[in-house]
Amino acid sequence: MNKYQLLCLVYVTFGSIFYGYDSGVTTSILGYNHFLEYFTLDSTTIGAFNSAYYGGAAVGCMLNWYLPNKIGRLRTIQVSCITALLGVSLQTGASNFATFCTGRVIGGIACGIVFSVCPTYASEISPPEIRGFIGGVYAVNINFAYMFTEWIGLGFWYIESNVSWRLLLGLQLVPAVAMLIGSIWMPFSPRWLILKDRNEEALEVLKKMHRSTRDETFYLREYHQIRSQIDLDKRERLGVRSILSKKSYQKRLVIIIGTALFQQLTGVIPIQNYQVIIYQRLGFSNLLSLVLTGVYGTIATASAIMAMFFCDRIGRRKLVFVAYAIMISASLILVVLWARYEASGSTSRGLGIGVVFSIYYFSCGYSGPMNTFWPTYSAEILPTSIRSFGVANSYLTFNCIIILLVQVTPLALDAISWRYFLIFLIMDIIFIVAFYVYCPETRKKTLEEIEALFGDDVAETLEEAGKQVEAEAAVGTHAHVEDSDDLEQHQHVRVQEMEKGSSPCV
Repeated sequence: MNKYQLLCLVYVTFGSIFYGYDSGVTTSILGYNHFLEYFTLDSTTIGAFNSAYYGGAAVGCMLNWYLPNKIGRLRTIQVSCITALLGVSLQTGASNFATFCTGRVIGGIACGIVFSVCPTYASEISPPEIRGFIGGVYAVNINFAYMFTEWIGLGFWYIESNVSWRLLLGLQLVPAVAMLIGSIWMPFSPRWLILKDRNEEALEVLKKMHRSTRDETFYLREYHQIRSQIDLDKRERLGVRSILSKKSYQKRLVIIIGTALFQQLTGVIPIQNYQVIIYQRLGFSNLLSLVLTGVYGTIATASAIMAMFFCDRIGRRKLVFVAYAIMISASLILVVLWARYEASGSTSRGLGIGVVFSIYYFSCGYSGPMNTFWPTYSAEILPTSIRSFGVANSYLTFNCIIILLVQVTPLALDAISWRYFLIFLIMDIIFIVAFYVYCPETRKKTLEEIEALFGDDVAETLEEAGKQVEAEAAVGTHAHVEDSDDLEQHQHVRVQEMEKGSSPCV
């Protein structure tokens, strides 16, 4: 990986910090009496403003049915950043609950856009051997943002005025402004450029990103493979409409939507977003609840760092099996200890502490492994022509389930307490069986070669593309090609010929 590609990948994975801070900010302010009293909040209105945010995020995902393929992945990120500026301004300066909710909706739209387009963009610029690692970086950033929000939320708790929650909300501007400024130096996705027949630009981007001293011609082979696959898809008229008739596309869409559905049915949102309320129910003070929340975020970040290094080493499937082994056992411990805590008349401090540790144990399974797996897998198993549409639907499902959970959870905790989490335990068991049967391993395969895992044609492997590049260089120049610069010069000529239709793309 060269420095330019590293900077591009750092930028695109920063989108998870954008989402992580915005979605996590409400966890801490639920412990702020000034905030609760200012808007006169109760279980219903708390659920309402959380639902408003995730409702906006669902709308943002739906916008990604269209925007990333129409204006490009990069322009879509810029649109989300500008939208966020308006949403954060309304939240920070809100003088009534309606204005605050409106700001949360607009902020949610921005996060829905950026959070679902960044995995698509990242998968399209990542080398196959580190694509899981990049998904891991995405997960680390999400959890770091949560952790940062929770610890800074603890610090602002000591500010005895409405400045505390307004300042915490206002800091949502930082990731949005940073991504907007950084976008000036970012390239368009090379696969999107080829999809739009901007082949010269795509070749230049691939050269800047993937050319290295170890393999001078990798970017040329990759260009050939991408171009061949997209041309094949165009000849067969494969696109979003093909989902209705092509079974392999249907299967992939069902997999990523099903994964998003069951990922949220692990119970992570009730645990993560309402852990302050849970800790208070277990007898901990407001201040200690905020401290425990910060510890949760720290453990989650450590888990994500571990998963980041293992995703490409052990593969996607083993990572998920590890995740669910931890989450199922953690959920079982949580239910048993919480039930015993309530049976004791809520007097056993040790059982309450045990519930807290089961929550931390759960985080080790979800925050790292699942947060690494999902953004990686949901983007890489889809072909370029429907990647942004499919990923958007996956994240739309993700947010729709969250809307339900954030609205219901405060009421469910009041009504059935620990029994609520039995639902998630059962869902975990159902999913891991389905995952074992239907989800193939994709480790270290190029995005184009993953087509074969679902029974579709692969226009060229990287090896075949390399042979084709060498053959075309030798025949096209009628001379011996002595170095990669000659090969590159000839490839530019070939691109121009392809665009004029003088020779077919293979």
